[in-house]
Amino acid sequence: MPKHFFRSLILLVVLNLLVKPVWIFAIDRQVQNLTGFSSYGHYFALLNLCIILNFLLDLGITSYFNREVASNKNGDRSLFTQALSGKLVLSFIYTLTVFFIAFISGIRDYSLLCMLIAMQIGSSLLLFLRSYPTASQHYRTDAVVSIVDKLFVILVVGSMIFYPLVAGKITIRNFVMIQIAGIILSIIIALIFLARSIPGFSIQPFKGLNKEIFFSSLPIALNIFFITLMSRADGFLLESIIPDGAREAGIYAAAFRLLDAFNMVGFLMAGFLLPYISRHWPNQSRFFAVLLNCRHLLVIGSMIVVAFAFAEPEYLSNLLYHNKDPYISTVIMIVLFALPGLSMIHIYGTALTATRNMNIFLKLSIFFSLLNVILNLFFIPKFGAMAAAVIACTTQSLYALSVIYFARMKTGIRLSLAFIPLYLGVGLVFYIIIKTAAWLEWNILLSAGIGAALTAILFFYRSGFSLYQLKKILAEK
Repeated sequence: MPKHFFRSLILLVVLNLLVKPVWIFAIDRQVQNLTGFSSYGHYFALLNLCIILNFLLDLGITSYFNREVASNKNGDRSLFTQALSGKLVLSFIYTLTVFFIAFISGIRDYSLLCMLIAMQIGSSLLLFLRSYPTASQHYRTDAVVSIVDKLFVILVVGSMIFYPLVAGKITIRNFVMIQIAGIILSIIIALIFLARSIPGFSIQPFKGLNKEIFFSSLPIALNIFFITLMSRADGFLLESIIPDGAREAGIYAAAFRLLDAFNMVGFLMAGFLLPYISRHWPNQSRFFAVLLNCRHLLVIGSMIVVAFAFAEPEYLSNLLYHNKDPYISTVIMIVLFALPGLSMIHIYGTALTATRNMNIFLKLSIFFSLLNVILNLFFIPKFGAMAAAVIACTTQSLYALSVIYFARMKTGIRLSLAFIPLYLGVGLVFYIIIKTAAWLEWNILLSAGIGAALTAILFFYRSGFSLYQLKKILAEK
């Protein structure tokens, strides 16, 4: 087992588990509770529009740069300058496109839209700057930079939520402005690292712009667009095509927040796996154990979440949103059923990307994203957020099965079907534990303990790790 990889991965996950759940549940959730479902739903719809078109900000440049640095160890100034120049041009195109789509959609809240555009441009630039330390295997640097913006927002917005008389009242607009400030701080830190790491580093906008980068990264960009369309179009459509759409979008946002929170680990893990598999492909023996254990970690965790959501949806709704409406709790439960599929897509979709099998991955993304949008257009006017939840769960699960099948066929990755009853069994066991225990508080502690034990066992399964080796690694300086 590559010790450096997993040590750094654990550091990244731990740091993000310390910071981002606080951001999602103590900050973002509380902002929705304070501003209301309709106000937050309007923000959520506009944010989803900006995120759907986010692919125009990158067109796959970040993934291309990440893969090239990882596979060729090419981190020179010229490649970085070309990629950065391309992103600056794309930022202008992105801004015009978002305004055009907003105009034809009847959106007139241009002040909030401008702030969200600025936030997305900053986030895309930060992700690009972080790709260099990840690809060059400076994982700890990336882990630290990945939490700076959220930590900043937690401190500032947290003071406004809990001490409004001193820090001021929170609104959607100042919430977005604080997020922009946090992103700028993270960008400055990332630039300091790059200045120390890339020989002759300097920022030279529009110098060395290379169209070959666009053509090389276009399949990746299109794939990102269709994946994002599948997961974000429903939030925008809910407000756009039905009466009282802002409230329905707010209800869906409440459920999607949980899915997004639990999906965080998979997103981080995919970012680690892409350069790692690219570096070691086609030597499958070098990365197969890593891929297998990452899958165990993600899917076991997601099945535990699904079991809890299925057993106690009302508890989640009441705990997080102080609302006992069965409609909201049912939407939360159904949306979280998409989590196992998303976990599989992170693992095997990354494998397809890293092994240069983008064409089949792109075709699958196009088919399932269009299917998702068509079904949403047909059913959302009749069933609102409930329709969006069912469609998201169904399309993501079918998409995951297709990605797994083609990853096995195109890359030759070994895949035993025995994992299906194993994961289903874990989910069933946890469902029974949660439903039969006397107190919910004890359910949470018991589930967490058993889940941690099972995950640890499966994480090191077939890896050759022994307790002695683990002790030896932990004892190393």
